[in-house]
Amino acid sequence: MTVKIEKVDAANPDVKIIEHAAKLILKGEVIVCPTDTGYAFSVNALDSRAITRVFQLKGRAFSNPIHIAVGSIEEADNYAQLNAAACYLASHYLPGALTLVLKKKETVPSLLVAGLNTVGIRIPDNKVMLQLVAKVGKPLTTTSANISGKPTPYAVDEIVAQLGDSIRNIALILDQGPLARRDLSTIIDLSVSPPQLIRQGRLSWMDIREVLKRLQNPE
Repeated sequence: MTVKIEKVDAANPDVKIIEHAAKLILKGEVIVCPTDTGYAFSVNALDSRAITRVFQLKGRAFSNPIHIAVGSIEEADNYAQLNAAACYLASHYLPGALTLVLKKKETVPSLLVAGLNTVGIRIPDNKVMLQLVAKVGKPLTTTSANISGKPTPYAVDEIVAQLGDSIRNIALILDQGPLARRDLSTIIDLSVSPPQLIRQGRLSWMDIREVLKRLQNPE
């Protein structure tokens, strides 16, 4: 049971390592990448075969949608129907621990979103992930690199322990070292009006509502 592990510098990721990881993703491989909310399985979020491999690795129900990471809110426009609330919240909180659920565009595979007409968009506050997204040139999955129902991993040894023999299905792990054990992202559904809280995470729903009020009632 072996898996290739590359150490990465959180502040200044090695370009060659990022390029290698990007090439693997574009070939349909699964890698593990650090984010601002733990380690994640990262594949090309437009590649249905790669997405299937992530569901299988996690033992995740296909009825449970997977969110995607992009590099900017402008890039998100390729995959989701942006609205004023999304752009306003992005200007306040992103990159950061906020997932925006929006109506998806046709470019997003139905498999990824469990047949729903929405997609969750993230811009993680993590240089490794953001540089990888930029190099791949496509959105990446950001689902936690764990077995469904088990804890989010914040260190590589936790990933190895959880996956067991399945670790052989991972092409590469980008090891940023132990990550801060923080709450997961707050998930807000902006496909409905008024916006709804799906999951309370690191960012306060109360604070987000106050920001949205300023959009509706500018001074």
